[in-house]
This record gives sequence, structure tokens and C-alpha cells, in this order.
Amino acid sequence: MRPMSVQVRGLFTREEMERYNDLWEVGRYLESQGRFDLAQKIQKEIEIVAAPAVEKLMKYENRPNQSAVAAPVIIDNRPKKD
Repeated sequence: MRPMSVQVRGLFTREEMERYNDLWEVGRYLESQGRFDLAQKIQKEIEIVAAPAVEKLMKYENRPNQSAVAAPVIIDNRPKKD
């Protein structure tokens, strides 16, 4: 499974974040069971969930004629589930 970057996850809505986390858990379980064919389908679903946040991030990073303002820093302090 390929995780989404912290910048992308920081732009998720609450519902998108919950769906991402649920899909991630399912995908990791499938990989641990050797079901890489199904994990690949879950990865595609994750990419669909992340698409709106990726578009928002791309719009932010590609703004022309902007002053030299630093990009926002998104910090994810949630405990990691291992």
C-alpha cells in the first residue's frame, strides 16, 4: 500500500479521512494475507478518495504571481497505529 502524503491528508475532510483510514486498514490486512490483487483495488479506492485533496494542493502550489509566502505546514500529531 502506498500512503498519501501528510500534505494531502491534511486537506481531507473528516469523512474523507475516516474513509482513508478504513481503506488503509483493509489494504494492509489484505497485503498481510497475501491478497495483493485485492489490495491493489483498495489502493485505487484510496486514490479516488484523495483526488479532491490532491487537486486542492495542486491549485495551491501552482498559483502564479504570488508573493513569497511560505506554504502552510500541516502537522499530524495523531498516534500511529502499528
